[in-house]
Amino acid sequence: MIEAELLSKVIDNNEFYTMNKYNVTEADFRTYQHVYRYVREYVSEYNETPSYRNVVAKFKDFDYKPEVNDNIRYLCREIKAKATRHESVKRLAKVNENFKMMHPEEFTKWLKEEAEALEAIANFGASTVTNYATNGTERKEWYVESKENRTHSYIATPYPTLTKWLGGGFEVGDYILLLAYTNRGKSWLGSHIGNKAHEEGFGVLHYSPELSKKQQVFRNDTLRGHFDNVAIRRGELKNEDQYYEYLDEFNENKEVPYYIKTMEDLPKGLSTDVIEADLQVYKDVKLIIIDGFNLMQHERIGRDGMSSTSRKLRQLFGRYGVAGLVIHQTPTGAEKEQKVDEDDLEVEIPVPQITDYSETIAVIQDAATVLTFNQKDGRGRLHLAKCREPNVGKILDLRCNFNLGYITESTIVDHF
Repeated sequence: MIEAELLSKVIDNNEFYTMNKYNVTEADFRTYQHVYRYVREYVSEYNETPSYRNVVAKFKDFDYKPEVNDNIRYLCREIKAKATRHESVKRLAKVNENFKMMHPEEFTKWLKEEAEALEAIANFGASTVTNYATNGTERKEWYVESKENRTHSYIATPYPTLTKWLGGGFEVGDYILLLAYTNRGKSWLGSHIGNKAHEEGFGVLHYSPELSKKQQVFRNDTLRGHFDNVAIRRGELKNEDQYYEYLDEFNENKEVPYYIKTMEDLPKGLSTDVIEADLQVYKDVKLIIIDGFNLMQHERIGRDGMSSTSRKLRQLFGRYGVAGLVIHQTPTGAEKEQKVDEDDLEVEIPVPQITDYSETIAVIQDAATVLTFNQKDGRGRLHLAKCREPNVGKILDLRCNFNLGYITESTIVDHF
């Protein structure tokens, strides 16, 4: 029985939280829900799985399977498939009854909703995560496909001056907030920070719910290898031999992970529960990037829900010992208020202020470090709006060529 094999494997390998990676929950167990529940509670209290002797002694009905050969990934997918089939049978059992009782239009609507629900269940069970550090071969395949189809402790920052201002970089366990106006490059900046951290040997978990998987990994390739981003997405690189050689470096020999979760991996959206489950599985992560606080699923609608999410994030970052970079946008109204004469090349590009928050002030209060950013025509300005060091108010000028992956320091200005 697949349930017995999975639980036996999890117990023997002390890998209970690996099931979370594949979205396996108590509801997926029909025979051994009570065993799953016991193991979960034991792990929560003692931080390890109970011995098989313990479980067998407690539950006489549990059919323990020693030395299961199949890996946990396969077993998780099988149990999810079984649960999906069971749910399908249960839902479709009502077809004949509803066909007789419902008006044709009502029945058609119900049938469509049931089909969509079953599709969502199947997609959720099949969701995974992409390890950017090891999938060079897969990215090569994506590039060739694009070419053929024409579709297309302290973590140092990429900017030495900012790292110095922060006293060595982002401290592990801290909440870092990056604020910027819409479409000014904040996602590029966040990705740049993530790739620098990874190159320095820190495991990264990057949530990018607004982008597709290909878009995010190709952005990383642009930032690290300076390959034309438009050309990568279209499969039209002029230096593709160099790109292939670059991709060969990303293989199973890479020990430090760069995990990426995009819209494909988050069928039910991004929430603090998803993040905590991932942190329990990916113990080798030291930097989390959440690209879009406003894109998260909040427990409640409105300001209270966002405030609650922010507080939970702060707790998670501290509890699991990871630096958390949360990217959030400031309202367009604040940008209009600071609008300057764009024809005057000498004028300074205005950066968002921490008073320009929109939905909730909690993100400002919870963050240990707040960075605000603005960019126009390749001129960027990064404002250190909040930090523990005596450098609050300083602004770093940047030169930005996002399409070729260049974000570099220009000049330094003190701003008080």
